Amino acid sequence: MNNINQHASLSQTANANLKECCWMQGGVVDYKLCDRDYDCEHCPFDEALHGRVTTPVSGSPAFGAAGPIEREWTGRVRRSSKEAKRVHGCEVAGALFYHPAHTWARVEDGGCVRTGLDDFAQRILGRPYLITLPEPGATLRFGEGCWHFTHQAGVSVLVAPVSGRVKEINPALAQQPALLNCDPYGEGWVLLIEPTDLKGSLKRLLYGLKVTQWYEREFEKLYEKVSELSNRSGLAGPTMNDGGWLNKDFMNELTADQLRQVIDYFFPLSPAEKAETNKAILVKDRR
Repeated sequence: MNNINQHASLSQTANANLKECCWMQGGVVDYKLCDRDYDCEHCPFDEALHGRVTTPVSGSPAFGAAGPIEREWTGRVRRSSKEAKRVHGCEVAGALFYHPAHTWARVEDGGCVRTGLDDFAQRILGRPYLITLPEPGATLRFGEGCWHFTHQAGVSVLVAPVSGRVKEINPALAQQPALLNCDPYGEGWVLLIEPTDLKGSLKRLLYGLKVTQWYEREFEKLYEKVSELSNRSGLAGPTMNDGGWLNKDFMNELTADQLRQVIDYFFPLSPAEKAETNKAILVKDRR
């Protein structure tokens, strides 16, 4: 707890010269500081929320809600890690918006939203064997499952952090699903969405210091869950590193049933989703 308070104090000191974003003052986002002295007319975040399209100068970085996004000549998008920090060993890209079900959202120039899986989730779910994505043009609803992550313990359904229509899917995931593990906030992105209610969706997401506090609570829940399962089986509980982090290999120490319980705890399936994933598994087995 002292570490959390110390971190909050340092963050407040570092941001003392910045002002609250107009969208934060209006209650649309929980936390966003303005570093442009309220020059909203040229702010890409404001442009995205208003749906105004900007054309960045060729060769210069385009800025989204998450800070600078380097656009390479190959057309790929690589996230800048300048604002990233670590919470119990997990990377938190501080300027992204996070859904409590561990998907993230980044508002980009033109008003589209790029989304993917956060670092906490990829560590829990482990190696993906198959990623099943919706077709371009599909309609998504905030907080509802829209893509599947097949792993060693079964299938998990991940949710859309914003409502809208699928504009693009990441084609690289078909051949390289492990991008979700090695670069979850960059090359491992999942969907590009044209939002239908961006303001309404962002108001329901986590941002800024609230993300750090939420991650702290999620790790407490994880530690308690793994300790509970270990005590039931008589095995040693999860170990901690010197920095107070869970040992990165602790998931490998769980049985298949224990792993399934941990995953279900953080990524529970609705009855309809369970029926859908079970049907998919049966069809795959028949083949």
